[in-house]
Order: sequence, then C-alpha cells, then structure tokens
Amino acid sequence: MTLSLGGAHAPGEDPAAPAPRSSDADLLQSPAPGPGLRRYPGLDQEAPRVCLRESQFDEEQVVRLLLQELHDRGFADTFAQLQRESGYTLESEPIARFRSSILAGEWGAVEQALLTIGIAAQDSAKAALFIVKRQQFLELLEARQLKQALLILQNELSTLTSDTRQLHQLSSLLMCPTPEDLRTAADWDGGSGRSRFLVLESLQAYISPGKMVPVHRMETLFGQAIAHQCNTCRYHVRPATQGLYMDHTCAETAFPPELQIALTGHGDEVWYVCFSPDGRYLASGSRDKTCIIWDTRDYSIVHRLAGHDGEVSYLAWSPDCRLIVSASSDKTLRLWDVESGEHLQTFRGHAETVASCQWLGDSNRFVSGGLDHRIIIWSTNGNIIKQISSPRVHDLVVSADCRLLLVADDKSDIHAYDLTTLTFMYNLEEPAVVMSLALSADAQYCLAELRSGELHMWDLNTRMRIRTFTGHSQGNYVIRCAFAGLDDRLVATGSEDGTMFVWNRDTGRLLAQLKGHSDTINVCSWSSKMAALATAADDKTIRIWPAYHGAPSDNSQQSGRPRTADGSDVSEDDDEDDDDDNQSVGSEMHSASASIHFSN
Repeated sequence: MTLSLGGAHAPGEDPAAPAPRSSDADLLQSPAPGPGLRRYPGLDQEAPRVCLRESQFDEEQVVRLLLQELHDRGFADTFAQLQRESGYTLESEPIARFRSSILAGEWGAVEQALLTIGIAAQDSAKAALFIVKRQQFLELLEARQLKQALLILQNELSTLTSDTRQLHQLSSLLMCPTPEDLRTAADWDGGSGRSRFLVLESLQAYISPGKMVPVHRMETLFGQAIAHQCNTCRYHVRPATQGLYMDHTCAETAFPPELQIALTGHGDEVWYVCFSPDGRYLASGSRDKTCIIWDTRDYSIVHRLAGHDGEVSYLAWSPDCRLIVSASSDKTLRLWDVESGEHLQTFRGHAETVASCQWLGDSNRFVSGGLDHRIIIWSTNGNIIKQISSPRVHDLVVSADCRLLLVADDKSDIHAYDLTTLTFMYNLEEPAVVMSLALSADAQYCLAELRSGELHMWDLNTRMRIRTFTGHSQGNYVIRCAFAGLDDRLVATGSEDGTMFVWNRDTGRLLAQLKGHSDTINVCSWSSKMAALATAADDKTIRIWPAYHGAPSDNSQQSGRPRTADGSDVSEDDDEDDDDDNQSVGSEMHSASASIHFSN
C-alpha cells in the first residue's frame, strides 16, 4: 500500500491518478491523521514543488528567517516540517550547540566553540571572549564563589581589554555583600534572568549572519519597513496602526480647516499659546496682561491669571504640569499654581522685557532670557542660581535632556551653550535677524524664524543649515514657529496675513495653508497628546486645528466660530467691535520694542 500525504490508496485505485482537490469544508471535517502521519492539505510528497512567483531574494535566507520566526513563536511541528520540506536548517549543528551552551551556562564549551565558529579578526575574538568571561565572572560572584571569580578577573578578563575603568568597575563588584547588591550594582538581572540571552545577542555581532541569523530578524525587518513608511509619509500625524497587511499612510485631510475650534476670552492680541505636556490644558498669554488656562476637554476657562503690569510675552509649563511660568514686558516673571490658579512667586532680575523662559528638566528650576542682555537661571523659591551675560535675547530653547541651550540674539546669531557646565559652545550664523527658535524633541533639528520672511532648519549634529521654508510673510512682528506631528515630522509657522503654514520637515513640501484668523498669527503649539495644533493671533482668538478625524480634540459639533467661556458663539459684529484707531494702536504696540518687538 502506497502512502501519500493525503493517506492510503484504496485497493484497485490507480496510485498515479490525481486526487480530487478538497474544499475548505472537507479539510475541516476530514479525520485526523493516524499515528506518525501529518496531513498538509494541498501538498503531494511525490509532486515537485512549484514556486508560485519569482523573488529577488535568496530562497535560503527567506526560509531561514521563516524558520527563526516559527521557532520563536513556538510552532515546533511546522518548524520541523519546513526544515524537512525545504532542506534548509535554521542553524548548523555547531552553532546550535554554541547557542545551547550559552543558555545552559556551560562556559568552557562556549569558549571552545568560539575558537571553531569562525571569528576571524583577533580583536573581535578577544571582545567576544570578554563578553563570555564577564558573564562567567558575574555568575561566580552571584554564587559567592569569590576565589574563582577573582582568578577570572586577574588572569583572563584583564588580558582581554585595556579599558581600566571597566576593569575597576568589575573589581568593585567583589565587595558586594549579597547577590542582590551585586545585581543592583552591576545593573544585571542574574544568571537565571535574561542575562544569558543578552550575552547571546551581544555575541552575534561577531558571528557571520550566514552562520547565525540575528535575533528577531523578521521583527527587525518589519519594524524597519514601517519606520520607512512613516519617514516617507507626507502627512505624518498619527501612529502606524494599519498593521502588516497595508502600508502606513496618513490621509491628505490633515488639519481639516472645517474642524477648527475658535476660542475667545482675551481682550486684546494673543501673543502666546502652549499645550501642557499631558494635553489636559492649554495656556494663552495676551497683550491684555493676562493669562488664561483652558480645559482641553471642552475648552472652558479654568483660570484667568492676572497680575502682570505689562503684556504677557511667553509661557512655560513645568514638566509635571502643576506649575506655569509667565514672562512679561513688565520685566518680571510670575509663577502660578495650575490647580488653584494661585500666584506663588514673582521673579525680579531683568531690566527689560523678558522674551522667553524654559524649565530645566524638573519642576524646581527654569531659565529666562531678556532684552537686557541677561540669561538667568532661577529656583522656584525666587532665588537666582546663575546669571549669564549674553547679547539681547530674542528667544531661547532648551533640549529635553537639559544639556543644550540655544539663544537667538538681536543680530543674526544663534548661540549654543552647554547647560551642564554653563559654557559657550558654538555659534550658528544667519543672514538676517532671528525672531524665534524651535527645537525638535531629539535636539537634532533647530528652526530659526527670520525677519526676512524665511524659516530655516539646522541639523545640530552637523551644524549645517539644511532646509529653507518659504511662502509665509514675516516682518517686524514676532512669529513663533514650531515642530508638529508625530516625531516632529511637520514644521509649522504663522504669517502676517493670518494664514498658518504647515510643511513636511524632511521634504520641505508645503502641506497645508490653514485659513481662519483675520490678523497676524503670532504663535503655534503642537500637542501629541491631543493630536492638534493651536494658533493665536492679533485678532484676539485662539484656534484649534485637530490633525485628523478621531483625534481627542476632534469635535464635529464645533462650527469654527469663536466661542466664549460659557460655550456660546460670538457674532462677527461683537468680535470686531474695536474701531480702526484701536486696531492701529494694537499693531503698533505689538511691534514696539517696549513689548516684544525686537528692533536693531
């Protein structure tokens, strides 16, 4: 009786006759194979394998990646069948023994295997052996076999590296009184944790991938493919959630103008706006000398903060969102409690308008810069920690790790300081006066808004100007630019004609011109938590631009008409009840050096 993958032939049946194709229902209802047999529907052992399409990729590599993924996901039977059918194995026998020896902690066998698996370069062989011996040393310490550990440190590890700092660090571990102290001091999870798997991953850097497929290789390729799709996404404002069946793309309806929410509450031009880091609040500062904190759930007014004697030029949220600092043309900064709206502290130290302020990593210190040639680092208790003499400050930004401070002066330079040592590092020279700055979250890119009407982007790693964004109008008014979108992939800035411009950061392509304001847009702020852009303008309004349908800030019931604190619409007549003289005075004050305008 001849066996096929479909079972036994009946007596008198022609074994060469093709078997009828089974339907899906037949396959589901077919009896289970007998002992020792596996049923693989649609396959015939005696028929040659037919490849349904040509591929540019090497078959062995593809199959071995599939084998690794099946092995990692626990499909043992399918893994074995694919090896039998393809004739390829995931690893050779020596490599398989090498892997199992590492995971079993058989360090003598691992050391012997390193001599035979083909690490050609001597330096690489020593580095690989150091990884093995370090793990062995740590496991001996964990087992409290201190003499053996000391011998490995003195006789072997010391001969494999010239890094005395690392050797001193390892020797200090001999003083750890308990295994728990050892694991903490070495930042190591022990021989029974994941440390041996990490050793295996580290050693793979020295072994040819043809011999030992890098760990999680298919997962890595999937991640790289999705990252590339995100990098090339024209409108990248939402995470790549499509999975593996579809390419990632964001809809062209990014920042749909019809979904805007317009807020009124200030009695004069709105000069600054920013979302809290957690997206719960929006803060705005105005020429009317007040700040407003808005609840982003319904955009109602939570607090109206009054106390400044001059226009509010800048706002900065503390990292924990409990505090907010306001800067003003009255030469002071004020600290406010967000929950209660209470004024906590007034900071006096500047002799002219305070142009900008930023928190320094925690909620205890912040830095401010003014037109008085001073940069001041403050403690929230009101004390001055440090003062730095500088040119007149137009704007300043701080990196997320609080290592870098960039300062735009009243000429055409951007000054870089090391905040850890408070020392000057380098200058970036612009062809025109820099009005504002923005720094990407990873501190790789810096935006510089110029009085000449250009917006430049710098790569701080190379200190090269790499892109110019144009189209908006910029003159003597301070217009603050921003990075936007996921991973700061978008660039946004306002314009004196009341239009908001949004570009793709990497291509420089103009993506959107958002129209809604009737006067100069002074500032924009992006919130990843809210997936929305906020803009503030001389028309006394703030507008919210949700980045896509379904964003937390998306509210289809909003008409785009201005809203008051109680949620009612404001008529156009009410919104424009100022006479022409007041409008003229407002524009002049906004561009006067006594407020936030920067003159030569």
